Amino acid sequence: MSLRITIGKKAARIIAALAALSVLLLSPAQAGAHPQEPPEISWEELKAKYALPNSKFVEIDGVNVHYVDEGEGPAVVLLHASYNSLLTWNGTAEALKANHRVIRFDFPGAGLSGTETKPVPEGKYNMIERYHEILAGLVDKLELEQFALIGTSSGGSVAFRYASRHPDRLSRLVLINSAGLPRTAQTNPLRELPQFAQWENMKVRPLEFWQESLSRNYFQIDGAPEWQVEQAYDFRRRAGLADEVERSYGFATGDPRALLGGIRAPTLIMWGMSNPTVMHLEADVIEHWMTGAPTTIRKYEGLGHYPYIEAPERFLPDLAAFLSGEMDEELRRTARVSAECVCEQ
Repeated sequence: MSLRITIGKKAARIIAALAALSVLLLSPAQAGAHPQEPPEISWEELKAKYALPNSKFVEIDGVNVHYVDEGEGPAVVLLHASYNSLLTWNGTAEALKANHRVIRFDFPGAGLSGTETKPVPEGKYNMIERYHEILAGLVDKLELEQFALIGTSSGGSVAFRYASRHPDRLSRLVLINSAGLPRTAQTNPLRELPQFAQWENMKVRPLEFWQESLSRNYFQIDGAPEWQVEQAYDFRRRAGLADEVERSYGFATGDPRALLGGIRAPTLIMWGMSNPTVMHLEADVIEHWMTGAPTTIRKYEGLGHYPYIEAPERFLPDLAAFLSGEMDEELRRTARVSAECVCEQ
């Protein structure tokens, strides 16, 4: 025997409203909702938390650039990776400054550097080209006549542009897991991945996103260090930053083969064999295209995208040896054989 209960339209609306309210009271995971965006943080708060005792600021072409200049000796300039800052070079800078003048800075909108104050060109800045302009302006402001340049990930793209366009200024070049080669949908490091789907529409992403995103690039240690995750999270939630970056920058690879072919400085290419962002065979492509520079490659088993953080005890001795000239005997230049037409007489 079944019992049928009939309710009026008003009662039905009340029940529906209560059901909707119950969904709102559930946790995001229970309700199937996307997580809420975290609160923004002011630049002043970030500066109070992250500025170093020797932090300096200088205006370069309309951008308030945060930089650190320490140590004595031949100058070395460090270029950081995307979603990072000059702070990720702390260990490397500490090791190098005993014998070098070490200069590192935050790209526009990264770390404590400001965003664009000049009118943005129609069609936006090409991000890597703009970073190159800021680098060029900073080294001119600091009156560096010759220096070594070290770039990692997207910072590598900036580094090899400068090396190609200013061959007389560079004493040495180091590319660490460098971005900048042509991408397909399958090799694009910015491609959508299933594990990040819940955060893809968020302008300001939570701590969990950065933990997941950065940790996939580490293999020697158990995930990304807490300090790196916290810094990425904090710096990317600077008030208004997401909108400024979206408004100001686009991205295009350009012609890396021509750029790499224009480099003349002795070059060390360093790569993690377990790097999921840019695979280690790209090191060989970069070297193959560097037809005008003496080069050598160091690849590291079991290391990922940030070897200078993951295993500095393996990485730093090679870096120091290259900068001091100890590797010069193994440097080689990619040979090219000209094709001659063999014609019947």
